[in-house]
Amino acid sequence: MKIGIISINIHSTTLNLATPLHSYVFCEFLSDHGIESTVIDYKNTYSVGYNQKHPLYHYREHPSNNPKKQEELLKKWEDLFSEREQRYQKWWEFVDKHYKKTDECYTAQSIETQDPGFDCYICVTDVIWKYGKRFGFDRGHFLAAKTMEGKKKIAYAASKGPSQYTPEQKAKFLEYISDFDSISVREKSLQSCIKEVGDLNVAHVLDPVFLKDKSFYSNLAIKPKRKKGFVLIYLAMVKNKPLIIEAVGFAKKHQLDVIELSENLEDAHIPEGTYHDVIYNVSVQEWLGYMLEAEYIFTNSFHSCCFSIILEKQFFAGSRGGDKIDNVLKMFHLSYRRVGVMGARNSKNIKKINYKKVKPILEREVKYSSDWIINAIKDVEKKQHTPLIPTHEVQKIIEEKKD
Repeated sequence: MKIGIISINIHSTTLNLATPLHSYVFCEFLSDHGIESTVIDYKNTYSVGYNQKHPLYHYREHPSNNPKKQEELLKKWEDLFSEREQRYQKWWEFVDKHYKKTDECYTAQSIETQDPGFDCYICVTDVIWKYGKRFGFDRGHFLAAKTMEGKKKIAYAASKGPSQYTPEQKAKFLEYISDFDSISVREKSLQSCIKEVGDLNVAHVLDPVFLKDKSFYSNLAIKPKRKKGFVLIYLAMVKNKPLIIEAVGFAKKHQLDVIELSENLEDAHIPEGTYHDVIYNVSVQEWLGYMLEAEYIFTNSFHSCCFSIILEKQFFAGSRGGDKIDNVLKMFHLSYRRVGVMGARNSKNIKKINYKKVKPILEREVKYSSDWIINAIKDVEKKQHTPLIPTHEVQKIIEEKKD
């Protein structure tokens, strides 16, 4: 059975360092169990046309309607021009070295008519089931393209992010997910949403990065050449000045340097005498290396929280939209690691994580998630494509929900 993997990975507009990792790790995990797979080189609706190498050119050609925001974007990418180019080069070196992917690059439009040629498709994390204001749902991420009709379909650790669906969007969502053979989700909120929309009980599993252990990432990592200990700050997507202030205050108390690998940089009034180094042009392997070597990690990134747990690091989680960080912290009994948000405790007063208590939870959840995906693949291999909800039942459920 030929398996094709679709996820948000290669064409991330932000060059989010976790996105190529989770797809690579998922395929490596399958390979460990004798299951071969290929990543489908897929540009989703919101990455088509974006200049991944030089966002500066993109925003010059597609200016924001907000003059202040446009000015900030141009200033940011002018300042990071050469560093973005270096990060982009390192990004593709990782992909070229580690990915087994299709020769063809598909878009949301082309995949409707150009058959990638797989017997089974698996859509794999991250926020693949969100509804975007400009583009709506991405049909490729729902394995709903015409070329995939009648093919076996599995969702592993799907997420929809913080967005809420309207009644019309829920109807379309139900139509899309009804054609899957098996579904697992990453957040409890999506599990509840699917139960409410289609009365389906779907599995709650770990993000794919958990399917590999600390030794795997240690071997992959490139460690920084530093002698003095440091606090690592990694902010993804959004700014978070309170978390930066919390981190540098913590670093000053413990006489540690501060290394920042954030996507959006900002002045957080770093105290005088604090060593603060901002680095943008890192590779996936270097990013892992900094996390591995950090004394403490301050982050609002979901995947950085995941890797902190896998690598058994002392970390603190800041504010971020949605419930994905809350979900993973709660699972491992680490909700108290929240700092820099309303009602959270000061990082200086929080006890250290006892990973002897975390480890049994991690082992149990990894086993459950591993067993789920392996069994789902074995199950579809033995039979014909079997939708979770027959087509003639979908409209009936939609009408019942309206009433």
